[in-house]
Amino acid sequence: MVPGTVEQLAILLVLVLPGVFHQAVRERLRGTSASEQEPQNRLLRALAAGALLDALYAVAAGPWLVELLAGHGDGPLAGALRHPRRAGLAALVLVVAVPSAAAWAETAWRRRRARARYEPTPTAWDALFHDRGSCFVRVRLKSGLWVGGWLGPWSAVSAYPQQGDLYLQAQYRMGPDGRFLERVPGTAGVYVRAADVDVLELLLPPDEEATEGERDDAAA
Repeated sequence: MVPGTVEQLAILLVLVLPGVFHQAVRERLRGTSASEQEPQNRLLRALAAGALLDALYAVAAGPWLVELLAGHGDGPLAGALRHPRRAGLAALVLVVAVPSAAAWAETAWRRRRARARYEPTPTAWDALFHDRGSCFVRVRLKSGLWVGGWLGPWSAVSAYPQQGDLYLQAQYRMGPDGRFLERVPGTAGVYVRAADVDVLELLLPPDEEATEGERDDAAA
């Protein structure tokens, strides 16, 4: 619901937004966990984080915050109305900066504790195309039909939690055994749904394949 009064807007800022910013930064750094897919769970987590931050603010700077908001009376937000710049700066720090820093610190601590970098790739589909450069894609559909094309800068791949699908900017004719034949004349791309895919394979261009082979030999 949209706040209808100044007091309701202040309650929204104080109780909800710190948790919202904390959760947004946390998800950006760590990815979305399975328990946070339900809207009510996300709301409860945001409210809990906001309440915890508000409690810490009250303990650390309660009298100063009350004076900043109320001033010397004449309204619940008289102090903020008398000093809008100071109130705006305090809101940026307490609502945006501190929750974001807390989420970053939490993520850094978890990574150090796990001694491994967390990759926010919730599905194998996301992991397959995450930071993927240009390459050929060969797909065998559940119907047995082969589809192939070029995954380039004008292609598109869906990301979780959206249903998996793939747009290849150029389509190639495929042989019955899955061999690439020739580029389809006048091709403007081909669309593939992950739900229709039986097998999907990524193939590097010949020059990049040689480079990858050299890297693998060096690593061995």
